[in-house]
Amino acid sequence: MQTPLMHHAPLPTGVPVLAICAHPDDLESWCGGTLALLVERGCEVRIVICTDGEKGTADRTLPSAQLAARRRDEQRAAAARLGIRTLRFLGWPDGELEDSSAMRGNVVRLLRQARPEVVFTHDPEHPYPPYTAHRDHRVLGRVVLDAIYPMARDHLFFPEQVLEGLEPHAVRQAWLFSTMQPTTAVDISSTLERKIVARLEHRSQTADADALRIGWRERAAAIGAVHNLAAAETFAVIDLG
Repeated sequence: MQTPLMHHAPLPTGVPVLAICAHPDDLESWCGGTLALLVERGCEVRIVICTDGEKGTADRTLPSAQLAARRRDEQRAAAARLGIRTLRFLGWPDGELEDSSAMRGNVVRLLRQARPEVVFTHDPEHPYPPYTAHRDHRVLGRVVLDAIYPMARDHLFFPEQVLEGLEPHAVRQAWLFSTMQPTTAVDISSTLERKIVARLEHRSQTADADALRIGWRERAAAIGAVHNLAAAETFAVIDLG
């Protein structure tokens, strides 16, 4: 059960935002309502999907390449529902993300290219109990945080990128979703239905659309009730100066 928050970070307005997640449907599931609000507030929201989720099915007749193509199409449709026009697929292997120098360098490159003020990604910390975080979520969240600080900021990390013309970049805030220790709740009552419609575009991951609609409305309302909001998403927000 969540407890009332110590403070609320103000929702960004008119700034570049980069959302980095492990799989198609992660962003719609955890921060779709908030990303839709950011678009409304004039933020340039870009999303990066690290894997194609090509192992995420119980259908033994469906080849992984076919599933990957389907999930990319679903993600494009979902992003459009949220008003997001810029998305990038990295095509890394589903379930095999690693906290390596190469992966950190790739994320540093993304940050130096996109130059966001605010980054959304997975919270890597999920203690026992409960423990429900996908391995890719935990690994990617840690890599993104390490890439944000200090690596993307300091020129002596991956200096070959600087020689290519990618200047160091300092991210102002990290917003961690799927967190066990939220510090900020966002009222998504005006964008909840858009979030649900976007999530339903992921048809390969939806067994019962009606049950999903009901369950997600109930979940958003339950989270919101803790914080005196009609419907909410929660985040751990890290201020980086």
